[in-house]
Amino acid sequence: VILPHNLPIVDYALGHHGSVHDAFTFQSTCLYEDHADLLPDGHWVWANSAYPLEPWCIAPFKKPH
Repeated sequence: VILPHNLPIVDYALGHHGSVHDAFTFQSTCLYEDHADLLPDGHWVWANSAYPLEPWCIAPFKKPH
C-alpha cells in the first residue's frame, strides 16, 4: 500500500512473494510509472533508504554518496 504524506491510499502492489525486495516491488507499481497522474503537485510519498530518491519519493535518512 502506498500513501503520500497526507495518507490517502494512491496505489498498491499484489503478486510478489514476501522474499522480493520492497524496492523491486515498488518498481512494478502504477505510482512508479505514473506518479504525475497519481500525486497532485506538491505531494510526495515517504520511503525508506531502499527506495529511489525522487522529488515525489522522499527517503528522510538516505546516506549521501
